[in-house]
Amino acid sequence: MAGNLGYDWIVGGSLPELGRHSAAKHEIFDAYVGAYIRTLTKSHRIRALNLTIVDGFCGGGRYTLDGGEVDGSPLRMLAAVDRVRTEVAAARTRGIAINVDFVFVDANRNHIDFLRDLLETEGHGSRIGRDIHILTSKFEDVAGDVIARIQARGHAHRSLFFLDQYGWSSVTFATIRRIMAALQKPEVVLTFMVDHLVNLLNDRMIDTAGLAAVDLGRSDVKDMLQMKQMRGWKRFIQNTLYEHIQRNTGADYYTPFFIHPEGGSNRDYWLLHLSKHHSAREEMGKIHWGMENTFEHFGRAGFNSLGFNPSEDVRKDMLDFGFNDNARTRSENAVVDQLSRMLHARAAAGKAPLTKKELFASHCNEAPVIGEIVDAALVELRKAQDVIITGKDGALRRSVKQFTWDDEIKVSREPGLFSVFGQRAA
Repeated sequence: MAGNLGYDWIVGGSLPELGRHSAAKHEIFDAYVGAYIRTLTKSHRIRALNLTIVDGFCGGGRYTLDGGEVDGSPLRMLAAVDRVRTEVAAARTRGIAINVDFVFVDANRNHIDFLRDLLETEGHGSRIGRDIHILTSKFEDVAGDVIARIQARGHAHRSLFFLDQYGWSSVTFATIRRIMAALQKPEVVLTFMVDHLVNLLNDRMIDTAGLAAVDLGRSDVKDMLQMKQMRGWKRFIQNTLYEHIQRNTGADYYTPFFIHPEGGSNRDYWLLHLSKHHSAREEMGKIHWGMENTFEHFGRAGFNSLGFNPSEDVRKDMLDFGFNDNARTRSENAVVDQLSRMLHARAAAGKAPLTKKELFASHCNEAPVIGEIVDAALVELRKAQDVIITGKDGALRRSVKQFTWDDEIKVSREPGLFSVFGQRAA
């Protein structure tokens, strides 16, 4: 993220100061690159992995923080790939080729010149034009070329797009839909300054280009302006925008997390992870839980946590949801209750049993829930004899505590004496 935020790089000039919230964001980028490659190289049958990492707003690549120098996203991504290459090589008896192309994009010539000089100083100069590609352009203007470059590398189209824009309209939803439609296995991590958009909403901006970029029309703006008269209007509008993003970016899976910059929460923004596969959503969720960083989720614990009822006080049962042990416990307890009710309702309606994958896929976009939390809930329900869980081969999963995505969950015909559902319903 650069330019408008006060980040400026000039060769020979002083480095910009990195905010702590941005440092935490860089940690997420770094961690996810490692998790992504580790996940895709688990199988010893895989002999090669082709991946393209795109940093669409790369900046100059180095900052100051607490009196010292720290790397920005381009160098952190290069280092993350090097680390995981070494890790994977040490863990495998058979070799694997991890072929990663990096595409660094920035519209500011000074930033690109600084980054190029930095890469050469750090020993990466010979890689420029080979596996490191540097583009001086707006990301929107080169997105088509980047997509074509990825398509030319093979049919899998494995790609990570880190689009750390300033604001909310530098990356259009049309471009994200294009990425999702043209590539088989893309993932997008998008910064979206939701509070900036919400605070600017007024009658005069109904027809602005920025709103058109994110597919918001006159009726959408009018509806959100009416919401400003409601209790808890800001959270209600945020929820409406999140649902809008789900409908208009072409992704199947979403991970929304709030980022609270220093100096107050009136500049909150989202880090949105968009993907086409449940396992990608799962890995990003694990990172947030594991790091317990400054990222937060606003909502209820468990499933359906982002839902709002306009007839109720939106503050009821709501919480600023940090990724810590307390939040984890609340989520596990909530999912036990919700899952029990959900399964009994399905059984009463004569519907087929659910697989863990189906359950997760149908609800994960609305909650900070990961597979481990679902597993913990299933263990509790099995202990209460509320559910029967079987593997793909039909074998009962009597004692395992981790379930596969294909495991089938159905309600026990005769719930146990200590049935969770019975306790909650009493």
